[in-house]
Amino acid sequence: MNKKNYIFLNFLILTSAIFAQNKTKFSAEIATWYYDKPGAVSISFDDASYTQYEFAYPILEQYGFKATFSLVGTWTHEKATYSAEPGYFEIKKMGWQEIKELHDKGHEIAAHGYKHIRYKKYASVQKLAKQMKQVKDLIENHIQSPVYTLHYPYSFTSDSIVAASKRAGFLFGRTGNDAINPVTPANMHLLESKAIINNHNPDETQFKKWLNQAKGKWLILMYHHLFPDDSKEMEILRYHKVTHTYSLLPDTFQKQMQALSGQNAWVAPIATVGKYVVEREHTKIKLRKFCHKLYIKTATNLDTTVYNQPLTIKVKLPWKKVKIRKGKESYMYNVKNQTLFLDILPNSKIIIKKLK
Repeated sequence: MNKKNYIFLNFLILTSAIFAQNKTKFSAEIATWYYDKPGAVSISFDDASYTQYEFAYPILEQYGFKATFSLVGTWTHEKATYSAEPGYFEIKKMGWQEIKELHDKGHEIAAHGYKHIRYKKYASVQKLAKQMKQVKDLIENHIQSPVYTLHYPYSFTSDSIVAASKRAGFLFGRTGNDAINPVTPANMHLLESKAIINNHNPDETQFKKWLNQAKGKWLILMYHHLFPDDSKEMEILRYHKVTHTYSLLPDTFQKQMQALSGQNAWVAPIATVGKYVVEREHTKIKLRKFCHKLYIKTATNLDTTVYNQPLTIKVKLPWKKVKIRKGKESYMYNVKNQTLFLDILPNSKIIIKKLK
């Protein structure tokens, strides 16, 4: 190949590359789930059983999972204490010391009623809200942080109960109903969950089936107690031939969390996932390109002092190396497959600059 042809060929390659880049569309959209995970899973606990702290908590930390722990106001004291409902044997409950530790480690603390009784179906919204506010205020005063989630006692709800939870200031309400939530739940105060009934229900096959069914959706798991096989609690349950024990062995919980870790799902507390969903549905993205810079801005009418969960923005661009600036922070990034995944809060902006 002579020199003129070589120069002409290089010119064609260069101009073709420039033309291809100019034709490439720049886009930005909010990922359905955090970091474009295939689905979301929330691990929730009721009653603040001490076995949750003793056995579940270390396993959750092992896998890097953060969960939602709900407590009953009258059962929670400064130190761990035994308590029971009428007609049931006493079970050791966490104290504020354990609750605060869980909160400080990034787990969500939720309400499960001031007393462990069903809210009255036809009571006035005002009266119900006052009862719910009682436990909400109690928890917030102890952990010095907002409480956003209510686990309805016995998963019992009605129109007035749901309306009261909103008036009391809860953003999310978890029920039972044995279902998996869609990508955008119709009512954030009526979130569905799948309950662990006993050590064999669900079995290993059924549990994995739940996880597979949750792809693209939001699965909330409901746990209660983790009694060891040789514990006095398990002896009592076996003696009375209780089938719906709402407890499982620590080893079984370990296996379930191991199965969950292999799903690549986004595992986060109810309030964290719930905020993301609300923000995703009420946030718009503005994208502007100027020379070799992309300006991305998110806009929402939500209260960003409350709805402050980072969203994942999926950015498509033809650049290979960029500099990303968020506020006063900036860093270099090598782009893979012409796609960037970035964290961004509602009502904030990011600048992406092409680097040579």
